[in-house]
Amino acid sequence: MQPDTNKRLTAMLDREELYDLARRERFARDQRRFEVMRDCFHDDAYVRTSWYDGHGGDAYVEATRKFMEKVGNGKHWVFPAFAQVKGDRATIESPAMIFNRATLGDVQIDFHVFCRYFSRAVRQDGTWKLSSFEVLFERDILRPVNPAEIPPIDWDKLRAFRPSYCFLSYLQASRGIDVNQNLLGDDRPDELAAFHEGEVEWLEGLT
Repeated sequence: MQPDTNKRLTAMLDREELYDLARRERFARDQRRFEVMRDCFHDDAYVRTSWYDGHGGDAYVEATRKFMEKVGNGKHWVFPAFAQVKGDRATIESPAMIFNRATLGDVQIDFHVFCRYFSRAVRQDGTWKLSSFEVLFERDILRPVNPAEIPPIDWDKLRAFRPSYCFLSYLQASRGIDVNQNLLGDDRPDELAAFHEGEVEWLEGLT
């Protein structure tokens, strides 16, 4: 049987639009193009990150604006890789990296967080919008910009944080920001598996 070319082209177009959406949202955030960022989200979108947990596209974008004024501008690289589409619902999972240059004590450091972004998307008036945004943490690293310097790290305090995002938690704590220690991460595989099962049910319209 010959493949249905129109069906294949429609599927490819959906995936490309979803991948573009995932890339565009993070790019707009990093470049402070907040109107573009807002346009990526559904009005009732749920967002959970290391510093934010709430509903509403407007609320998240405004919180992001204020957060960046306080702590500066980290950057994000995102590589959309896996999209599943069922009618007007879809999920997108994207390997990603968060990186930032900061100061710990009096030592300048670079830190990188390796993670995946996971989003639900819904088609709204013919256009895909993000209806959720979650971070699935893998691991992170912290290094001095000058290899001859040693960052002032309290190792006992560091060990109290989750291994999948311990340096991120430590750095944010130094800024007076508490990071939720119950986020999704590869160091808790059972929780991650349950999360994905729930997302499959949503995609199939069962929830």
